[in-house]
Amino acid sequence: MIRSILIFIGLIAAQVLVFNHFQFSGFINPAYYILFIILMPLNTPAWLRLLSAFFLGFIIDLFSQSPGLHTAATVLAAFVQPYVLQTFKTTDADGSKYSSLSHLGFQWFISYSILLILIHHIFYFFLEVFRFSYFLDTLYRIILSSFATFIAVFLSQLVIYKKQQ
Repeated sequence: MIRSILIFIGLIAAQVLVFNHFQFSGFINPAYYILFIILMPLNTPAWLRLLSAFFLGFIIDLFSQSPGLHTAATVLAAFVQPYVLQTFKTTDADGSKYSSLSHLGFQWFISYSILLILIHHIFYFFLEVFRFSYFLDTLYRIILSSFATFIAVFLSQLVIYKKQQ
């Protein structure tokens, strides 16, 4: 429990102090805070998962001065997270452990995190634009931001993975 709270606070701090300042031409906006949703164990109660996602998104919205976009996208990601996790979960996976690279391996973590990041970013960017007239620009932003987010998430997990060995 305390570890989850520390991860929650650390990811908010990283997003607000570092990643919110990475905006390259308005096309690359890494959402590093999504790592909190990615790492949630499968046996996390639904109410706790959704409430945590709501507060995470709400705090990021406060610091980003966005009208609920992060909150909505994060709650959606938390809602679909157990289904995505179940899809990629290996048979020997323990549902009480964090869904990290070190617990379940490279291929699983890459597939799982990319899909969850894409779901989050597609919803976030289309909600931000709220029209299809900028479809190609929005698609470009989704791809670039998802790639940047995945690289940040994967590198942080790789550092932790190396430390644990």
